[in-house]
Amino acid sequence: MYIPEDFEVTDEDALFSVIDRSGLATLVSAAGGIPAATLAPFVSSREESGRRRVWGHLARANPQSQAVLEERPVLVVFRGPDAYVSPSWYVDSPNVPTWNFVVVHAGGIARPVAVGDPRTRWILDRTVAKYESRLAQPWRLDEAPNSYVEGLLPDVVAFELEVSTLRGQFKLSQNQPRANRRGVIQGLEQMPDEGSREIAAVMAALELRTRP
Repeated sequence: MYIPEDFEVTDEDALFSVIDRSGLATLVSAAGGIPAATLAPFVSSREESGRRRVWGHLARANPQSQAVLEERPVLVVFRGPDAYVSPSWYVDSPNVPTWNFVVVHAGGIARPVAVGDPRTRWILDRTVAKYESRLAQPWRLDEAPNSYVEGLLPDVVAFELEVSTLRGQFKLSQNQPRANRRGVIQGLEQMPDEGSREIAAVMAALELRTRP
């Protein structure tokens, strides 16, 4: 991923915050020079030592699961909010339209969990808990009949992403003077879509600790 210096983020906590808040991420792999991509859910865990792990799962019927079973290198793209930026919001000109966004790329080897390994059920438990946590009355995987869930597990390829590269790009108008950044925040706050308002909030938080 090309990352201009102004937009690069290396703080691990900030990067994993994007991972933990993500919906579906994009798993990318290649075989025979042909790329493949699948939208898939991912979760992370943190050990007492501080080491972080990233876990995911695919349908075994998905041809891309072979990349996991063969332990090939993969890339996972975690997208945060994004928003169009109109040049009409800038105080200083000339300027042209652009797009602000938050994205994290995690690259490494996908290590499959063996059939029958209890970690598959554990990964699914964590995945369900991650997304159900947004509901007033979260549903739990153990509410489904155990025989039903156990019958599905052989059709799932669960895996750990052994992360070797973790890169983040938070493009939030850092290359613009403060007056322009404030204009962008105000413009985004008036937009009807959630992504624009999320970017405005992230930019506003950044303004509290950034350069003039």
